[in-house]
Amino acid sequence: MPNKTMNESPETVNIKLNNDTNNVVVEEIIKRPVDESEDVCESKPKICKLEDESNDDQSNILSKRQLKKIQKQQMWLEKKAKRREINKEKKVERKKWKAQMRESGVEIPKVRTNKMAESTCKQRIVLDMSYDDLMSDKDLCKCSNQILRCYGLNRRMDNPMQLYFCSYEGKIKEIMAKHNGSESWDIKYIEKSFDKEFQKEEMVYLTSDSLNVLESIDENKVYIIGGLVDHNSCKGASLKVANNLGIAHARLPINEHINMQTRKILTINHVFEIISKVVSGMSWKEAFISTLPKRKMVSVIDEEDLLEYENCSPECKSKEEIENLGVENN
Repeated sequence: MPNKTMNESPETVNIKLNNDTNNVVVEEIIKRPVDESEDVCESKPKICKLEDESNDDQSNILSKRQLKKIQKQQMWLEKKAKRREINKEKKVERKKWKAQMRESGVEIPKVRTNKMAESTCKQRIVLDMSYDDLMSDKDLCKCSNQILRCYGLNRRMDNPMQLYFCSYEGKIKEIMAKHNGSESWDIKYIEKSFDKEFQKEEMVYLTSDSLNVLESIDENKVYIIGGLVDHNSCKGASLKVANNLGIAHARLPINEHINMQTRKILTINHVFEIISKVVSGMSWKEAFISTLPKRKMVSVIDEEDLLEYENCSPECKSKEEIENLGVENN
């Protein structure tokens, strides 16, 4: 039999969306050897079912969220240089102000600081810095600012607590290194995890997700604060760490003393400050009222303290409270 002359058809695919149904019509032009007796282009329409519309909508929502997150990060990076310039200008202005004060004969009082080695307080507090992978660069910077406040609070205590930074490595260490002289600060830097440094039976991990209530501070215990800025996106992370290590965990007794307007998740420095005040002799209630922002508190549990809160100065009240007070007076 004589050989047939063979040709190849060009490869093209046309896709048409049928708006009336959930079907996509695909006009496929098949690339294959054909006889001379056949048309070079042979079109075969095919019907393909679309995926479930709800899944498509969900993917679109996720992509919008990711896009929004990327845009926020870009905006933050764009403003980073401007923030640095503003901070530099503030430092220059402060130096000028100090120079003017000295020239006029006014003595500028130095900030009183105390060292841990000279303190009679042996209460150990650990900041667990092992959450690098759960935070964005922006949150890492916020985290570093919060732990700097913890350090400042500790230095200004009459008897500073024994402050440890554990798992001090990786990104958070790089960020902290940008602060000149931070390596010589009065902090006990430890690269290994806290469970390698302390005994299992003496550790208590502080987490708002715990069902156990911390009723009092024990000087023989080591209290661990998670160095995590989560914005509610990493719920249960610190409780999971405590459970995996098999150590005790507890939450601060906020429910027992304060009616909160928001979720009972506090910043790292707020938890540290509350603990430091209780260690210094304050009651839990006094520590909460003097530390927590008033916008987060609806009221306190005790009626006497509630009266004190309602009669506090306008500077201590939130904008909403002041506006509501004006409406009631009218």
